[in-house]
Amino acid sequence: MRWGLLLLLPLLALGQRLVSPEEVARSQAIARALPAVVRVQGTSLAPGEGEVVGTGFFVSPFRVVTNYHVVRDLADLTVRLADGRTFPAERFAVDPGIDIALLTVRGAQAPGVLAFSRTPTRSLVLGMGVVLVGFPFGQGPLASYGILSGIGPLEVPTPDPSVGAEVGEYLFTDAPLTVGNSGSPLMSLQGEVIGVVADVIGGPSGLGGIGVAVPGELVAQSVQDLERFGIPQRGWLGASLISLDELPPVLLRAVGLTTAQGAMVDRVEPGGPAARAGLRGAQRDAQGRLLVLGDVILAVDGQPVQGKAEVVRLIARYRPGDRVRLTLWREGRRLEVTLTMVARPRR
Repeated sequence: MRWGLLLLLPLLALGQRLVSPEEVARSQAIARALPAVVRVQGTSLAPGEGEVVGTGFFVSPFRVVTNYHVVRDLADLTVRLADGRTFPAERFAVDPGIDIALLTVRGAQAPGVLAFSRTPTRSLVLGMGVVLVGFPFGQGPLASYGILSGIGPLEVPTPDPSVGAEVGEYLFTDAPLTVGNSGSPLMSLQGEVIGVVADVIGGPSGLGGIGVAVPGELVAQSVQDLERFGIPQRGWLGASLISLDELPPVLLRAVGLTTAQGAMVDRVEPGGPAARAGLRGAQRDAQGRLLVLGDVILAVDGQPVQGKAEVVRLIARYRPGDRVRLTLWREGRRLEVTLTMVARPRR
């Protein structure tokens, strides 16, 4: 309660200066976030990198959400609260597939927690106002605001394709952010978390860059799984995919495909749902050049797919034990295969 009063007093004092309902909502959302947001820091295990800083936020009294890529190679983890107090932390569980880590903070109870929005990602409105609070360059907490610029797959290459590979669609924003903002909550003007900042492409936002965030509903599901099982229970195919529109049309015509809508199975992981169902990956030569197409996924449970992002998004809805029907194109003909979702292995 004391945190809330301290944060609201400046807003009340400045009430005459906040001239629009949006300004009031924005300020209240930021005030609600400040006690929950923390600076995540640790010593890099990579030679010569020293201290690494990111952002996280409390989702329960002793649990902090941040990015997996922030803490993956760090030792001596600590979190610093907005009031300057610092506490040791440790990794509780991780979900590299969507670039999320859950930390346990020792010795302190959160002065505030943030809740995930219950609005489905597909129902978020482009152009809606958003705010984020974090520690850019380790400084802060600092807030910024902008709009929800888009929802869709990330088309640019990332430093580590294995991290975040199971995010079918990201949120994009023009809200300024930069190094150190990874793990920041992206919030609606109602103060609910709609996403977790993962990256900025093209340079810092405001200088030609675009902020990228993992959708909040995906993170909320992962947090529940990590708390209960220690690993994500999100549906997974157990195979890498390539959208058909990324392949030369001559290869598609050679196997009788007249559409570029769908996703080709490139590599199949041993023991995963795809392998158990007999899906076939592509054949490549020693230089990695594509020789023979793998199975092409045209639909998931009867729903046609545009590309790999849509396959990932649809499969992610299922849980271990669920059965999923795939419509495939193999050797010039359509066929249907049923996959049974299984719990993913611990890594």
